[in-house]
Amino acid sequence: MPDKMIRVKGINIPKTELGKTKMEKLLASSEELFANKGFYSTSISDICKHAGTAVGTFYIYFDTKTDVYKYLMETYKKEIKDRLAASIGNCQTRYEKEYEGIKCFIKYAVSTPNVYNIIWGSLSIDRQMFVDYYESFAESYSRALEHDGEVTLSDTESVAYMLMGISNFLGLKAMFTGMNEEQIDNMMKQTVMPALTNGILKYDITREE
Repeated sequence: MPDKMIRVKGINIPKTELGKTKMEKLLASSEELFANKGFYSTSISDICKHAGTAVGTFYIYFDTKTDVYKYLMETYKKEIKDRLAASIGNCQTRYEKEYEGIKCFIKYAVSTPNVYNIIWGSLSIDRQMFVDYYESFAESYSRALEHDGEVTLSDTESVAYMLMGISNFLGLKAMFTGMNEEQIDNMMKQTVMPALTNGILKYDITREE
């Protein structure tokens, strides 16, 4: 969980350190149970029992179980954006930013396997929650691509979604196969970046014109 708690509708942020500790225990329990059992198979009493706290404590901080899920989604979004920003902080070119940014997400996915279960699980809970999550990334990504001016395609929003898809599914591959940092680096250098800079298909697009 981030050092500074995120403000989300339906969440009552505690003012004391003890309150923050209790809330973080509930969030950690919720994350583990949602990821392993699923949202609908996890009750509020399950979360509280796992956290070692009374059910009444839950309602001090959260209005509903869905609000806990939204908070976890916002937490992942902030954590990923913060890590990506740090990873590309010293990069000068779009090439460097893509290399460091995609690699950063893949490493994050390997170290945080619950992220897929939670984020993609939101689609069955509240579709708008899922849409808002990815649109937020796509909007900021698209703005960055347009600002840098190093992308040959004018539809930067579609390019952003394409690059997000690469990051997401290579993150899955790395997680499934237990890739280490050296293997991730090799994949970036030998496959990902050549694909981004040279194109994947050997095809003459003029034949369609």
